[in-house]
Amino acid sequence: MSVSIGAALKKIAVAVLTDKKLRNTVLGIILGVIIIIVMPFAAIIALFNGSIEIDTDRLHSMVVENLSEEERSRLQFVEDTMNDIELRMSENEYDSRQILAAQVLYVTMLSEQASDPGFIDKLVGCFSLEQTDVQLIANVNRAFGTDISADEFTKFMSSIHKKIVSIALSQLGNEGGEAFWSWYGFESRVEWCACFVSWCANECGYLDSGQIPKFASCGTGVEWFKDHEQWLDGSETPSSGMIIFFDWDDEEGQDGWSDHVGIVEKVEDGRVHTVEGNSGDACRQRSYPIGHYEILGYGTY
Repeated sequence: MSVSIGAALKKIAVAVLTDKKLRNTVLGIILGVIIIIVMPFAAIIALFNGSIEIDTDRLHSMVVENLSEEERSRLQFVEDTMNDIELRMSENEYDSRQILAAQVLYVTMLSEQASDPGFIDKLVGCFSLEQTDVQLIANVNRAFGTDISADEFTKFMSSIHKKIVSIALSQLGNEGGEAFWSWYGFESRVEWCACFVSWCANECGYLDSGQIPKFASCGTGVEWFKDHEQWLDGSETPSSGMIIFFDWDDEEGQDGWSDHVGIVEKVEDGRVHTVEGNSGDACRQRSYPIGHYEILGYGTY
């Protein structure tokens, strides 16, 4: 069992990083999955997307029955280190996406160096507030003597943030939006694009974790993301799972206030592909050129 722990951590520990509720039981989940033999990576992606449910109580019971104190101690170190990274990154005013990136780098690529003095300070020092993945990974490789691929890191992070996309895609074709505006608390139909985004975020656990707000007004959503320094200008290139806000150029012109909101499905061939509620009173897929003038900006998390 002890021989496989390091490899197992690199494949499965990050599965709990996107959900604070799961993160509270990270030790039990990681140990439990190790007990039932390392899951293939495809299964871990399914876990991100909600396709696989884990009975954490059962897994925790298996942990108690099967693992030694030494093994539990080693994995407790993993949880403690992740918590310390989150604290240090927060103290340096990094947003939730950057905190997640730091934790992913630690668990999947730098875990063998984590016992070195000053590891967390060195890792946090690789980040800056305005930074691309290429710049981040270049800093990490210089600091730790690694040879991490920026492209692979970007793909990995994108796979993590696709959970909300999968949920949004499952609602394609829904017309009228009653499931979303009634869930929000409205007794009759409202313009429901923001209700749809909030509903999807709730299905992911992002409302409970505070990563995304519950909002029925697009403008309120924009203000929240800006106030929490989780805002990306519309001229930038977004990532899968970001929340996209629009300022339509209608008969009244653009006023800087958001008229519509959706979820970024992917960025491909110079276009931003989206899933939007209340698009012609239905859930539909759309696409726009990167930097399209009606894209106001993006909420990140």
